[in-house]
Amino acid sequence: MKAQRLICRDIRQIEVVDFEINRIPDDGILVENEYTAVSVGTELWNWVHGAEPGRPIKFPRGTGYCNVGKVLEVGKDVSNVKPGDRVAGQGSHASHVILQGLHNKVPDNVSPKAAALLTMSAIAMHGIRVAKIELGEAVVVLGLGLVGQFALSLARLAGGMPIIAVDLDDFRLQKAEAGNADVCINPKDVSDVPSAVHKLCVEDGANVVMECTGKPAVYPMAVKLACTAGRLVALGSPRGTVEFSFLHEVHLREVSILGAIHPKTPEQDHIYFRWTKNRERNLILKLMGEGKLPAEDLITHVAKPEDCLQIYNMLADNPQGALGVLFEW
Repeated sequence: MKAQRLICRDIRQIEVVDFEINRIPDDGILVENEYTAVSVGTELWNWVHGAEPGRPIKFPRGTGYCNVGKVLEVGKDVSNVKPGDRVAGQGSHASHVILQGLHNKVPDNVSPKAAALLTMSAIAMHGIRVAKIELGEAVVVLGLGLVGQFALSLARLAGGMPIIAVDLDDFRLQKAEAGNADVCINPKDVSDVPSAVHKLCVEDGANVVMECTGKPAVYPMAVKLACTAGRLVALGSPRGTVEFSFLHEVHLREVSILGAIHPKTPEQDHIYFRWTKNRERNLILKLMGEGKLPAEDLITHVAKPEDCLQIYNMLADNPQGALGVLFEW
């Protein structure tokens, strides 16, 4: 069966190519994609740099890990979905993908565009679990891309208050203000961001700081936003090194720095941690369907696959006004 997919042949190169669908394994499903979503963090980093830091650069290769579409065929060992069902998973940018393992049936009250963002919202959910937000705790979200926007909404649902959004992009701040942020701060307009945050909190800073930019240079400020014994959660992937006064900013104030990388979400549950990837994603879809987790209003671009190079260049060089970016297959 003929299909199409996006292929990277070199750094900052991407194009649509034809390929042949392989035989469906017994534990797999064949999905005809409706939409795939671009990960502006990990996916774009690898497109610009060729690989994660320290890993070998290999071309050609596919890209993308957020898909939604209709099931065309299932393997003989698959019983949880059937042909005609809509599913969301971690499939690549392609007209058709074979998914094995993780995939979630999309409820009828969740649009396919919203479901295409399931993986991105699951990344944010993992950060919320790591943060262990309690009712009434002040939460700062630094960086208001897709993951940051979902983190805002989920922090609100977890009981955080106030929810403080920080970003250099006014467009993203406007989205946050229309969503679940109580206060929005643009560091370009505020001379002392830590002081501004401290004034909004009951304690001497925020109980939880969610760092969603993935930029190491943000950490010297981010750690100052946390209160004494507060938590700084590294939700965005910080590629690179950072230097700040660990004694004064972390040790003497007993600030905890917590890594939160989504692949560490367990596949199997445990009596002390029930939140598997599958359970988290079913919960997210339920929240989307009930209108408690806005998703579709975060989509700013729906593009044709053949416009992929233009889209990736825009996201890498001039991303103002871009949040959720989908390819429609």
